[in-house]
Amino acid sequence: MEPNSGPDNGSNPHGVSVVQLICRAYGLSDASEITMEHIDRYVAERRRAEERTHQLRDRFRPHIPRPRAAGDAA
Repeated sequence: MEPNSGPDNGSNPHGVSVVQLICRAYGLSDASEITMEHIDRYVAERRRAEERTHQLRDRFRPHIPRPRAAGDAA
C-alpha cells in the first residue's frame, strides 16, 4: 500500500495532514489543542483564499478569440 493513499490526498501532494496544517497555522503544539473554533476558522480562511484565487484567475485569464470557421462571415 502506498504511504500517501486515501481520498483526501488529491489536493495535498506533500503528505501533510489537515491536523498538521491547523497546528502550524495557529501555533499549536499538537492535535490535542485543536478546538472546533480552530477548525471552523481554518475552513473559512481556506474557502476565502480559494474564492480569491478563482477571482484572480478569472480576472487575469487572457481572452483568446476562437478561430473562425470556414463558413463564418467576416
